[in-house]
Amino acid sequence: ELLMKVKSLLRRYKEYYSRFQPQAAPTIGGNISLDTKARAAIKGGKKIPLTDKEYDILRYFIEHRGEIVENKDLYEGVWGEKYLPSAGNTIMVHVLNLRKKLEEDVNKPKVIKTVWGKGYKVE
Repeated sequence: ELLMKVKSLLRRYKEYYSRFQPQAAPTIGGNISLDTKARAAIKGGKKIPLTDKEYDILRYFIEHRGEIVENKDLYEGVWGEKYLPSAGNTIMVHVLNLRKKLEEDVNKPKVIKTVWGKGYKVE
């Protein structure tokens, strides 16, 4: 019985303190991560300033890494409003600005890929 109580206390201790340990920032494209305090991206050790919407879009992409993110889901997840077809241009412009800051070659994106007819995908 004593052994079970000790194991229970140790388990609770590990669960409680693991919440306060710094977590490794998730990365995309091999070397791009988020700096949550500065609301910026870090690429190759350099901080890249982002607008609030660009940061929110990148955070949404990182949360849905490996999935195809449709325009509707992206718009409703980032803007918090109902998606209308005219919002597609808004998304396109913000993603293009984000690509200009993160990609080596904007015309051949390797980080934020377009899945034609569906949306975007980030690996």
